Amino acid sequence: RLYSGTDHHYTTSVVERDHLISVGWNDEGIGWYSDEAQTVKVLRQYNPNAYANNHNYTTSQYEFDHNISLGWQDEGIAWYAAAEGGADESDK
Repeated sequence: RLYSGTDHHYTTSVVERDHLISVGWNDEGIGWYSDEAQTVKVLRQYNPNAYANNHNYTTSQYEFDHNISLGWQDEGIAWYAAAEGGADESDK
């Protein structure tokens, strides 16, 4: 998780993280862990027309498709979330 002073950004990419740090973003460390079983895709989108809050993260294919139709850019799978009712810390 990174913070620009106005926005948070989440990524699993070390390259992207390091680039954002090099241009002034603050590294806030790990926000959470991705589901290794790759149960639920969290899709990431970018709105090129927004100055702030220009990323969207969703598990909804409907929301994703709707935003694409409005001009948002597909940035692929951000990470995998655990399914509802999935294991918690006590199950590890």
